[in-house]
Amino acid sequence: MKYGLCCGPEGFALASGAGLDYAEPAFAALHNMDDEQIARIKRAAKDAGITIDGFNGFFGGEIMLHRDGVDEILSYAEKNFQIARMLDASYCVLGSGRNRAVPEGADREAAADRFRMLLDRIGTAGKKYGVRVYLEPLRYAESNLINTFSEGVEFCRGIGNDNVGCMLDLFHFFMNGEDLSVIDGLRPGELGHIHIARPNADRGCPRESDRQTIGEWAKKLKEYGYDGRISLEYVRGADQASELAEAAGVLKIFG
Repeated sequence: MKYGLCCGPEGFALASGAGLDYAEPAFAALHNMDDEQIARIKRAAKDAGITIDGFNGFFGGEIMLHRDGVDEILSYAEKNFQIARMLDASYCVLGSGRNRAVPEGADREAAADRFRMLLDRIGTAGKKYGVRVYLEPLRYAESNLINTFSEGVEFCRGIGNDNVGCMLDLFHFFMNGEDLSVIDGLRPGELGHIHIARPNADRGCPRESDRQTIGEWAKKLKEYGYDGRISLEYVRGADQASELAEAAGVLKIFG
């Protein structure tokens, strides 16, 4: 098991100081990045003693999947995949709830079909660079397309692309009121990545007081045999170093 922090270069030293293994910055931040900027990020990670294993935040605010052209979307993804590979990343999380949302009054089935097609082609583009793509189901408050983990799994199964998988964000899972039994129906290797925040609407950093609920999550994931990465993705508090130190202790419950 590896543990990381969703953060940019400003958080690399904090993550390393808390004993975490890797950072997961924003994919959208790579857009139009030049060689000097890329080198600066690589140096920052090396200096902090941490790796950049993957990315989240796939699309910036300028791209809307229901509106923009397929070629434009794929060109954006491919350019960013090239940089992600240069930074030694092996995966990207595609959440981007606003970018993928179905506009009011639009045909939901057509929007879902278009998203399915785009995700398939994005996954194929990522494969050329050794970067796997994980779809992130999001709580109802953040998107109106692919909310529950069960929906995400079925959506990825329908795509049938071996470079597209589903990830589990335990905060969204908790906020949607989903049941852990959905993990029982997963096939081996079908769960590709995990995000975690505390099981509370404040979306804070996991605390010792959250051990009971997080312990239930950990038990189910152990039963499934999950042994991949878990990234902390939470709303920062006033004392990040203290928060991360406490969270790192809580995460040990996963094994």
